[in-house]
Amino acid sequence: MKKLHHVIAAIDFTASCRIALREAVHRASLDGAAITAVHVMDEFLVHELKSALSADQATIRAEWVERLKKFVDDAEVGAGVNAEVRIGNPFSELVEACRAHSADLLVMGAKGSRNEPHRIGVITAKCVRKAPVDVLVVREDAQGPFKQIVACVDFSENSAKAVQCALHVAQQDGGSLDCLHVFQSALAMSLDYGGFAPSLPATYDPEAVATWRKDLAAFLEPLTRDTGNVPVAQHIKERVNIREAILDHVNEVHATLVVLGTNGKTGLREMLIGTTAEKIVQHAPCSILAVKPDGFVIAPD
Repeated sequence: MKKLHHVIAAIDFTASCRIALREAVHRASLDGAAITAVHVMDEFLVHELKSALSADQATIRAEWVERLKKFVDDAEVGAGVNAEVRIGNPFSELVEACRAHSADLLVMGAKGSRNEPHRIGVITAKCVRKAPVDVLVVREDAQGPFKQIVACVDFSENSAKAVQCALHVAQQDGGSLDCLHVFQSALAMSLDYGGFAPSLPATYDPEAVATWRKDLAAFLEPLTRDTGNVPVAQHIKERVNIREAILDHVNEVHATLVVLGTNGKTGLREMLIGTTAEKIVQHAPCSILAVKPDGFVIAPD
């Protein structure tokens, strides 16, 4: 993984994004990257403030820049964080900020509800799917350092990039790395049609498992030649439901970070940007790093 050059931290003044800001500053400092805290104001709110305060847009923006600077100062992340306030659609403006700064990482907080503590917010979910940069979603109760990292492998080019990113973080944080591939037998694939199958083991096939282990080792060999002091483990699981198998492994090893590619083949039939990634991002009890393929462009609605 190349070193980061510019990190964007999305700020909405919640406790969740304060944790994300600290993680963004930490990641930027490790690579000597620039960092910008970005807050996006809703156009309707700006219109109402202009009417209520008899102030122009420039004055309102300047006031919110000062509020953002104070938020950054109160987070005690040190100097060097640039503050930027934009006005418009949150997703569009965050994407534009990433483009304007040639950012290579967008860091966001995960705001769960009381009933669904792991579910992330709408804007964060959209950025994971569509933003043209890698997105780190930081759980409020599961920030770094990331000591137990799981990288999801589906043998695509993007999952190779995900493994490299995961190894880079593990080297920086003194963590260990599990490289996990889940495969489905033909029977398992038919049972999982539509994504409704429960998390049950498929019929164990020793020969198939041995073949997949060999393929995984060959896939990882050029990616993990220089691991430093990072312990790297390889895991093959045969399961009916790929999504539940990944989540089960994450829970079993008490992972603090899951790294996954957001475009690749899963079970030779499903794009990881679809239901697999969606469920992992929404339900994993830890932070998530969503890695975009080279040349990724914003996906259409």
